[in-house]
Amino acid sequence: MSRKLLLIPLVLAACGPVTAFDQAGVPVSRLSSDLQTCAATANAEAPPDVQVFYTYERRWRRNYWGGPPRWRYERERDIVDVNERQRAVFLQQCMIARGYRVTQLPRCTSTPAVSFETRLPPVTEQSCVVKVSGVGPVIVTP
Repeated sequence: MSRKLLLIPLVLAACGPVTAFDQAGVPVSRLSSDLQTCAATANAEAPPDVQVFYTYERRWRRNYWGGPPRWRYERERDIVDVNERQRAVFLQQCMIARGYRVTQLPRCTSTPAVSFETRLPPVTEQSCVVKVSGVGPVIVTP
């Protein structure tokens, strides 16, 4: 797969909604500690299992030193963590058990200031998500 084709899903993912956890009135510091605890639990339930997969594609190419073009088989390597989806499910189940809701909201166009003492607001039509370092996606209402 060419590198240009790999960029298309990344660009589209940057424009789409962001999944965040919501519980009105909870401080961002508690959200951070709950996320860390649930991430550790999810990591213990489904530890990383990185596997390497090789695929072979038949391409019409020239030889390195010139010569006539002909079919060549090229090997491509994919590195995949097969437990990544399972970990995400365990993380969501743990956060839901702690009283959070899973919501999808758009990214904020401007970046409002968010500190660890800020409490999560109730979700409205104007709500959006800001990425806070050390915490992750946090819901704000400008």
